[in-house]
Amino acid sequence: MDDLNIYLKRFLQDLTVRKVHDVAGPEKRASVAVVIRLRPSPAPSPPSSGGSGETGYASLHRRSARKEPYGKCHAGDVEDVFDQPWVKDSTAEILFIKRSSRAGDRWTGHVALPGGRRDKSDEGDEVTAVRECMEEVGLDLTSEDALLCGALPQRVIITNWGQKPLMVLCPYVFLWTREEIPEFKLEAAEVAATFWIPIHFLLDDKHKAEHPVDVSDRMASGTSQLLKPFFNVLLGPMYFSAVHLKPEDVSHSTTTAVPDGTTSGAVADKGHEMGDLMLWGITYAVLADMLDFLPPFNFVESFQYPFFRGWDFRSLVWMLSRGYRRSRKEDLMEYKFSDIIGIRAVSGSQNPQEARISIVDHLIKGYYGFVRRAAFATLTLRVVIFGITIRYLIQSNWIGGFLSIG
Repeated sequence: MDDLNIYLKRFLQDLTVRKVHDVAGPEKRASVAVVIRLRPSPAPSPPSSGGSGETGYASLHRRSARKEPYGKCHAGDVEDVFDQPWVKDSTAEILFIKRSSRAGDRWTGHVALPGGRRDKSDEGDEVTAVRECMEEVGLDLTSEDALLCGALPQRVIITNWGQKPLMVLCPYVFLWTREEIPEFKLEAAEVAATFWIPIHFLLDDKHKAEHPVDVSDRMASGTSQLLKPFFNVLLGPMYFSAVHLKPEDVSHSTTTAVPDGTTSGAVADKGHEMGDLMLWGITYAVLADMLDFLPPFNFVESFQYPFFRGWDFRSLVWMLSRGYRRSRKEDLMEYKFSDIIGIRAVSGSQNPQEARISIVDHLIKGYYGFVRRAAFATLTLRVVIFGITIRYLIQSNWIGGFLSIG
């Protein structure tokens, strides 16, 4: 077993004994499922067998026995999975979806994890993750083929550059225990495609990228939307840390008839081409809390604070946020050598000694205040320079001379 799988096993075992701590936030809640599978190597694996004629798989889950469909497994269950012969040279992968394009959806077309908002009928956040995974991709995480290992730190999803909290996001980590995985049945209205990405791919620095995003709507929030083109022209897109995904096998949703004669189902349709797929934003932040514990242990260190291109903005935000970034770097070093996952809640919050928040959420929480100040200062500076330039050209009669030549 390679080092990555060894550390992954330890991390998953560690999750099984960690408590889930709720963070203070809006009443609305959502959950996502981080589904990990161990894809066997192409070479055939020797048959696994247990005593008394039982297969090796029959011995799995003997500690927790999956008595509670939404209960966490035992650390020994994870040990049993990784002890199977076919896992020795396997590749650990994470399941991703590409959301369908829908008008009015702020996450339309994004790369994401299976998940969605909590319903009133859901008895817990983990129930939401399981239900949404079943509805979106048809994967049953309550079966004996799946282990609920535990939860990653919750985070409050915010918009308008950290000013408006939307909901609390609760990530749960599941381990698929079989060599085979059922064929996906995608909900076309929600999911355009699904695919697996090896964890070692996500950790490889050569796949790190900068993802441009039009944030002019955030700049114009609370003001006239007519200013959006103005902000977009003067500042351009904002760039976020990302990983450029390159899946080898993609399953696309295609609406099709089902046995009862209706057309409400969806099935996987493999072999289609995909455009650029970027892991960034919320999903990037969720996975950072896991990936930073895996070799080479530098996923969060490679995180870049969001920025606009242009030396004036980058210089201003660098100067304004210098002290903030230094203190967060110190927090990051403490986090990396701590026995907790996530950052301890700040003083003054509810139950500060217990709650944990996402590491990327902690890094960026106060940063957008500096971004707003630097962005508006940059806009003002560029408008002033533009006005001075036009005035100079008019006074020097350069424009009149140019027009007369035309």
